[in-house]
Formats: sequence, C-alpha cells, structure tokens
Amino acid sequence: MRAALLFLCVAALFGCDKGPPEIAVPPVVVYAYGDDTTGIATRLAGFTEANGTPIQIIHGDSGALTDDVIGNRGSPKADVLLTSNVADIWRAADEGALRPIQSSALADVKSEGRDADDLWVAFESYSAVIGSAQRVETRVTSYMGLARPDIGGEVCLSSSQLPINRAVVARLIEEHGLKRAERVVRAWVRNQKLAPFATEAELVAALADGTCGYGLFSSDIEAPGVWVADPFPEYFNIRALGVARHAQNPDAAQALVDWVIVNIPLDIPDENGKSAGRIGWLDEDVRLLAERAGYR
Repeated sequence: MRAALLFLCVAALFGCDKGPPEIAVPPVVVYAYGDDTTGIATRLAGFTEANGTPIQIIHGDSGALTDDVIGNRGSPKADVLLTSNVADIWRAADEGALRPIQSSALADVKSEGRDADDLWVAFESYSAVIGSAQRVETRVTSYMGLARPDIGGEVCLSSSQLPINRAVVARLIEEHGLKRAERVVRAWVRNQKLAPFATEAELVAALADGTCGYGLFSSDIEAPGVWVADPFPEYFNIRALGVARHAQNPDAAQALVDWVIVNIPLDIPDENGKSAGRIGWLDEDVRLLAERAGYR
C-alpha cells in the first residue's frame, strides 16, 4: 500500500510518461553595439547549435553599453561586451571591467587583433578608405593626400566623433607624431567644402552626387557611384569583445569568446605588430587634437 502511494506521489510530480522536468540553461547575455540589423545574432547562432547554450543579445549604443559594464549596471547584467570600436573595449579593460579571456586559441590571433593582457579580442576589422567623386580627374589614394593644397574646397569629412575617423587620427599620431598629425588634420579642415557630416552615409551620398570631390569613410559602407581607394598601409578600427568582470554566467561567456576566436575568421589589413589597443590609448589625444584643429 505504501509503495502504491509513493508511486502516485512521484507520478503526480513528474507525470507517468514525461520523466523529470528539464532544467533551463541560462543564456549568455551579450551587450552588443547597434541594433538587430547588425547580423550579430546570425553570426553567433552556431555557438548555441554547438554548445546548447542560448544567447541573449542586448543591443544599444556602444559607449553607453560600455559605461553600463564599467558601472556594473543593467538588467540582466552583461556576460560579454561587444563594442563597435576599439576605444570602448580598451576603456572597459582600462577601468578593470573585463576579466582575462581563457582560451588557448588566443595564441593564434595576430597581435594587432588582441589585448596584450588578453582582456579582449577583435570580432572583426574595418578599414578607412578614400573616396573620390566620378567628376574629379585627380584621384586621392592616401590619408595624407586629403591634405594636398591643390584639392582645397573639395574635401568632405564625417564627424570627428565617429570611430573610423578617431582611429585614423590616432594612427597619424602614432606614425608621424603629434605635431605633424595635427598639421595634416588642420589641412583637411582647410580643404573642406562643407561642415562635417553627422554620418558616413551622408558623406558617401555627397560623393556619389558630386557635391564633394573627396572623402574618408569606413570600408564596410556601401558606396555605389564612388571611386574607392584602399590606402597603403590601411588604417583600421576593430569591433571587439571581452568577458565582463561581473558576468553572471562566466564559464559560458568564456566558452562563447573561445568559440568566436576559433570559428569567426579575423582579417587584419595592416600587419604592423602593434595592438589595435593603441588606438584606444591615444583616444584622448585624438579628441584634443581635433578640438585644436577645428575638426568638429
């Protein structure tokens, strides 16, 4: 009789034919730049297929999400931070908001695409390219070329606040020194036809319709009707990710970053042996230079 009652109790809890209830696997929470049009969810879907761990993506402004990770804010809290630029991920690392990445695959990542202390790794890179309108006879093929006096009144730029422009100025400082880099940026400003555009898309449109003769923009911006040059060496920025210091699901976060390193190919265009983190380290110098040069 007691055995029968025990069986009935167990059956009531679990059901006679269903077995014990499944335990839900907690997701890896990724704070990621942009919105759901970035395709990040699609690119990371293979991790869930391979590991069975779901991913919850919280999209937003890269700088604001970085601030949340640094301040240990947000609900749910971030396990992984994925930024649109190296300056933000560098800032998170500098503020102690990231924990070292545990992945043997890091050894195979080029030094340009990872942090020297293994706090972050590049997700993808994008270069700064030079665009020329179809109407102009002379093509510009270098960042320094935009400073040429013979193209005065033909250059258009996008805002100095945009990541690709800050990366280019940082690399100018790194390669040519602060004074020469400032002279170059001042020449860009003197050569401007219009005030800087708020977005790269607006700049490219002005090049395509011939309003502007020359401009600088990211390689992943579509530019139909614009002649595009890839300067050598190419200056680039990266989108990067790291594991949040206060991750609620740190093991799965480490597994996700490891999966990204192994499964998403990374192409670094300018192999100079220096970590892209240098761009982040120089970001305050870039801000001050742009302010002095009148580059808004």
